[in-house]
Amino acid sequence: MSEIPGTLSHWLKNQSLVRFSAGTTELEQVAYSNTVVTPWIGPRLKVSKRCNVSTAAVGQALTYQIEIANTGNRTAIVRVVDPLSLDTSLLPNSVLRDGIPLPGVSPTQGLPSAEIAPGEVLTYHFQVVIVRVPANLTLLNQAEVNYEFVTTESRTVNGTEKSNIVEVRIETSRLEVSLQVDRSNTFAGDILMYTVLVSNPGFVAASAAVLTVTFPQGIIFIPASVTINDMFAPQVTPDAGIDLGDIGPGSVVRVQYRVQVTSSQGPDQLSSEAVLRYMIAGKQEVVSSNVVTLVIVEPQIAIVKTVSPAITIPGDTAQYHITVSNQSNYAVDAKLQDVLPAALVFVEGSLSWNGVKRPGANPNTGINLGTLTARSELHIQFEAQVESETGTSRSVISTQHSYVNRAVLLYTFRLPDSRTVQRRVISNEAVLEVRLPVIQVHVEVVPPIVEQGGTVTFNVSVSNTGSLPARVQLGNILPRGAKWVGQEGGQMQLNVPEYSTPRYLHIGELGAGSEKEFAYLAQLAPEQIGILQGTLTALYTYEWNGQRRSGESRSNEYTILVEAQDE
Repeated sequence: MSEIPGTLSHWLKNQSLVRFSAGTTELEQVAYSNTVVTPWIGPRLKVSKRCNVSTAAVGQALTYQIEIANTGNRTAIVRVVDPLSLDTSLLPNSVLRDGIPLPGVSPTQGLPSAEIAPGEVLTYHFQVVIVRVPANLTLLNQAEVNYEFVTTESRTVNGTEKSNIVEVRIETSRLEVSLQVDRSNTFAGDILMYTVLVSNPGFVAASAAVLTVTFPQGIIFIPASVTINDMFAPQVTPDAGIDLGDIGPGSVVRVQYRVQVTSSQGPDQLSSEAVLRYMIAGKQEVVSSNVVTLVIVEPQIAIVKTVSPAITIPGDTAQYHITVSNQSNYAVDAKLQDVLPAALVFVEGSLSWNGVKRPGANPNTGINLGTLTARSELHIQFEAQVESETGTSRSVISTQHSYVNRAVLLYTFRLPDSRTVQRRVISNEAVLEVRLPVIQVHVEVVPPIVEQGGTVTFNVSVSNTGSLPARVQLGNILPRGAKWVGQEGGQMQLNVPEYSTPRYLHIGELGAGSEKEFAYLAQLAPEQIGILQGTLTALYTYEWNGQRRSGESRSNEYTILVEAQDE
């Protein structure tokens, strides 16, 4: 029986023959029958399989291709079954048929049926990963195609075809590197432990092995933290390379080291990878570990403080406004504290946040804000009064004309691994400028010792070291019982009527930063003896926002010793 070739058409030719000998002759003769030609009906499937590589290592991905060609004359329904090795694992959703994905299917369980017409070629692709080294260091794989077709007489015929056997040799000299970290969620300032496992699953020793880990920006190595198989190696650092020497077959080397997360201003994720270089059979090999990624959990909390008005005077009230915003996706628990300068007094009952009054809350002692949800904002307002010059802060106001303070926010947040972290953020400076005249009077009396009923000279300087002009007059200018004699000198002229003893001296307007000096004579009362002491009093007025304000200050104390006259 032989085949008569033809395009997609097959015939089976059959002819019988008879061998015989007749009578007395010994010659053999042959008689042929007629030739019977039978048409051959059915698909002719050729299954071929190949892999993208002939050698591979553990962890490597392999791509298999199965090609089915139909050179017959009938359409077949095929179903591919490819029992994979237990040393490999199918990559999910990697099966393709003629480039079209077949999600969720597995060659081991059988791929969905498909038709293949005469003259067509059906192509399958799928990927597997080598998960361990097979005992014979070889992966063998063969595909099987189960098919069926319908004859011209409507009979269903089944058949099976197998592919060639595909062989992939496993490189046993390739070392394996695994990188791990004790916590995948972290924060700025956190200390983490990394572990690198270097193993030799093969049967050939590796030499001159050097492990290197490059740290991403935002992570610093903690010196002297490296251990190799639980032995400290304080002189080595991962980024400079750790010499592991020889690694024999079946050996595992464990390297551990600590790092610290330094900043939260960088990316939200930090990735690290270990690289191992080693020699085997005179050839250098390089293998990389898996990539370990850290997720930085750091709420973005901001606090802004303002004061209105920015310029005021003693006795007036200023309003502070603090905005606390959470621009991250993490909720925090927060407490606010705002300690006011000594000359500012919190107005009880004035504090509110988001427009709601909070009786009893005081920024000096701290305000519990509760939970600040993600992408939220909180507005806090309160009032503070500048103490008057006659209050307890008079000396503070006299030497300081602006008050700078910041609000402090303490907040905590929880990581996915249940750790709790506390942070402290400080607002910008809120500057409140206090304007006022600061009148200072200095007096010297000469001579310090006089006889009973004698005259003395008062040398007086009046200065304004403040920031506003003021009209000033001096009181208590003479000791009790003394008489005005007249002005003795000085750059300013005193307008005092002749033969009168004034109670006040009108200095006039004294600008900010200006000073006036003058001197006058006084005759002491005849009956006064002993020690006379006194101070001059400055009474002044100034204007602010159309309103007149007044103040008072005193000079230094002077002393006069009055001696009795000799008779």
